Amino acid sequence: MMKQWIEDNMDQQIEDLFGLLRIPSVSRGTPEPGMPLGRHVYHALEYAVDLAHRLGFDKTQILDGYCATVDYGEGDEMLMLMAHLDVVPAGPGWDTDPFDPVIKDGRIYARGVFDDKSAAVSCLYALAAVKNAGIPLNRRVRIFLGGDEEKLSACIDRYKETEELPALAFTPDASYPVVNSEMNILHATYHLDLADSTVSISCGTAANVVPGTAEASLSFPAEPCPVPDGYSGEFSGNLIRINGLGGHAAMNDLARNALQALMEVLSNQSLPESDLLIASGLHALLGYDLHGEGFGLDVRDESGALTLSPDILQWNSNGVTLTLDCRYPFCITCEEVLSKLDGALEVFGFRRGETHNSQGHYIPRDSELVSTLLRIYEKHTGAPAEPISMGGGTYARGFENAVAFGIEYLDEPSECHMPNEKMAVSNILFNTVIFADAIAALGSGPKK
Repeated sequence: MMKQWIEDNMDQQIEDLFGLLRIPSVSRGTPEPGMPLGRHVYHALEYAVDLAHRLGFDKTQILDGYCATVDYGEGDEMLMLMAHLDVVPAGPGWDTDPFDPVIKDGRIYARGVFDDKSAAVSCLYALAAVKNAGIPLNRRVRIFLGGDEEKLSACIDRYKETEELPALAFTPDASYPVVNSEMNILHATYHLDLADSTVSISCGTAANVVPGTAEASLSFPAEPCPVPDGYSGEFSGNLIRINGLGGHAAMNDLARNALQALMEVLSNQSLPESDLLIASGLHALLGYDLHGEGFGLDVRDESGALTLSPDILQWNSNGVTLTLDCRYPFCITCEEVLSKLDGALEVFGFRRGETHNSQGHYIPRDSELVSTLLRIYEKHTGAPAEPISMGGGTYARGFENAVAFGIEYLDEPSECHMPNEKMAVSNILFNTVIFADAIAALGSGPKK
């Protein structure tokens, strides 16, 4: 009955999703009164609340422009589904307008369709399907819609100031079958004072996005030179442009970091000694490594392998600033990671500046939450399922009893933070159906 309702309303769901995708809700826009995350994020929150009203949910709120909630049902305990409406910058490499969604070959192309707007709309329609089917629930259900997931998760902080914590929760912002273990995440910025540099670079869009392009402007004509395999290069006057492939820093093996390639190309330019020392030093440290090998950080445990991705580089007359994204397993501490980074970068005169560390997260397999979601996944796919660990960070780590459930399939390449981000309409249908089943199963938990 739920599935039939979802299928009957899929055309309307896609139309509603298109409206949300047209809002360029890039994370951390210019703050305005009542809109601390920028007007586009606020408009996305308003749009989602209006959609909830159209689906028959009256209990909604927007919390100071940081997040929104949609409530349904009765019960002492609360089940919460958590999705986010902010997106990373579109970046280069798109074949279509990233904020004008189109359907090609059964797939929707738009920034945010995979991360995480289609999931947000699926959550709303899944809850509507449960409501329309009259499924009895012993737990209240709340949908949380955040506006700052891609940056500092200030939306979670604001929520916790005044709102009830869920008894259990899941976020459709990672992979199937169930992600019950998330690695630690560190963002660290290093700065080097430098005078009279001949190099100017502004590379990268966000700390958790592998740059797909990198440009350097020199004070003299650039010298054409070989470009590493897998990359392309342009040398025009004083400008060097390297093209790689952008992606999510947690899955840097799926990307080709243009910043790393640019350091090699700069090492082959006739730079003054001070500039050449920086370029060649960063190239020696970073190479094309994925796991921090040059820093002595190539460690792993059952939660996964450490990843290290240089994602932002600002190089101008004031100096050089480098931001690194590190996803590290439980077998090493934040202090140990920083010590390795400090020691290697201090050799070239860099000093550590701002850091942001997010502790990892783990929920046992035999918990009600994990075991129920695994059972539901097996029911809908016919495949045996076990929980997985990942380097990505989701809203789940913000709550005591929460995991990630969907929306990526293990046998499909990730679309997260990629140019030409896309999502199959058939997958959106599957997600909505399985979320409805998850709400029905977890929502009918023991009445208190």
